[in-house]
Order: sequence, then C-alpha cells, then structure tokens
Amino acid sequence: MSREDRLSALVLAFWAGGLWTVCGMVVPALFWLIQDSNQAGNLAAQLFYGETFLGVLFGLIYWALQRGKLDAVSSRCVWIAMTAPLVFFVVLRPLMNAARSSGNMARFGQFHGLASVLFLTACFAAGVLVWRPRIRRPAG
Repeated sequence: MSREDRLSALVLAFWAGGLWTVCGMVVPALFWLIQDSNQAGNLAAQLFYGETFLGVLFGLIYWALQRGKLDAVSSRCVWIAMTAPLVFFVVLRPLMNAARSSGNMARFGQFHGLASVLFLTACFAAGVLVWRPRIRRPAG
C-alpha cells in the first residue's frame, strides 16, 4: 500500500468516523442529556454545520488522493457523502429556521425528517467506502 493510499485511508477514517460519531452518538446524547430541546437542537445544528464542512473538506481531499483509482460505485459514494449534508445546509437548514421562526412546527418536523434522511444517506455512503475495496482492479 502506497503512502498516498495510507493517507487516503486515514482521511476516510476521520471523515466517516466523524460523521458516524456526530449522527449516531453525540446528537442523540444531546437530546437525552439536555432537558431543553431547543438548546439541544441548537447545539445539534452547530455540530451538523461543522460536520457538513469538514465532510466536504475530507471528501475533496479523499477524492483528490484517490482520483483515477476509484471505481464507479466508490466515486458515487464519495459525492453522495459530501453532497447530502451540503444539501441540508444550503436548502433545508434555512427552511427549518423559517418554519421554526414562524411557529410552524409541523413543517419544521417534515424538514427535520428530510435532514435526517440526508445525514443517514451520507453515513451509509461513507460506510460503503469503508467496507468495500476502494481501488479499481485491472481487468483480466
């Protein structure tokens, strides 16, 4: 395994591990430990904000290190794991804030559900990257 491949494996570990930790442990713990759901939600939003941009950064680094080596499935998973949280940040986060500000909690809940799906999709795509071989094998 080349130094570049080891570095890309480390980047992937940080990327996937951070995503899984925030989505699967830290945010649920916030809602379990903090009695005020608004405060827990605001903290969770800040964590997702940070995770979104760290994910894009780590995803771009990973993609650059593995350019030309990824098969089609792995390439798609890289882009899905990067863009799903970005869609949350660019599209859903403003809609969620507007719904909450207007007191439309039913609408907020719908957007929250979509945001959850986006982050779970990113977690799944990162899992695929970790699980399967990332290097394209020569034909034959």
